[in-house]
Amino acid sequence: MARPKTDDPEARAKILAAAETLFAQHGFAGVGVRQIAAAAGVNGAMIHYYFGNKENLYLAIIENAAATVRGLIAEAIGSATSLEERLTRFVKAYAGYLFGHPHLARILSREMLAGGKHFMQVFPKYGPGNYGMLREAMAEGVRRGELRELDVDLAPISLIGMIVVFQLLRPIITLGLGPLKFDDRFIERLAAHTVELFLDGAVNPKQRAAGRRAKPAAPRRRKVQP
Repeated sequence: MARPKTDDPEARAKILAAAETLFAQHGFAGVGVRQIAAAAGVNGAMIHYYFGNKENLYLAIIENAAATVRGLIAEAIGSATSLEERLTRFVKAYAGYLFGHPHLARILSREMLAGGKHFMQVFPKYGPGNYGMLREAMAEGVRRGELRELDVDLAPISLIGMIVVFQLLRPIITLGLGPLKFDDRFIERLAAHTVELFLDGAVNPKQRAAGRRAKPAAPRRRKVQP
């Protein structure tokens, strides 16, 4: 097997990007190494050199995503600011990552429908930690009185689902709402909407009554004289 004289990060990145696209379109079983190599513009031996085989390449895509999400969560919630600010930062970062890698949601969806065999090889390494950071942030919110007593085991899953659905149902959403650019402006809108909706269902009623999240009243409209 021909081996590159030196590691080529650009070639490796091209392989991952091409494989991500093809796996999203055809699923794991529907893609061959030669097809990936052709799409990446590299020799098939390069895939074997960097990843060993197609399955390891597929696992690398899933692991890269899980590792990236771990970093996003850690950075977003790793400060002493309010829970609302931390969740807002997380939603922005996570949504930006998903929208910037539109094929990942399709890969994970296909993987789950196929039984999740490959996903479960990666999940034990990253899943509990990723989930645990969000859970602890919400549990801390309950202890600090920012949230009411809620099911902190399920709350992180619900929050993530509120974000992922916009990528999974993107074609349907654009049919219902018209053409949408999933850009920075939309991410800001999505973050504000998601966190507000999430917290309005979980915020401590005493804080709500005290006006913590109260918004200024809308100006009264003048009556138009006939």
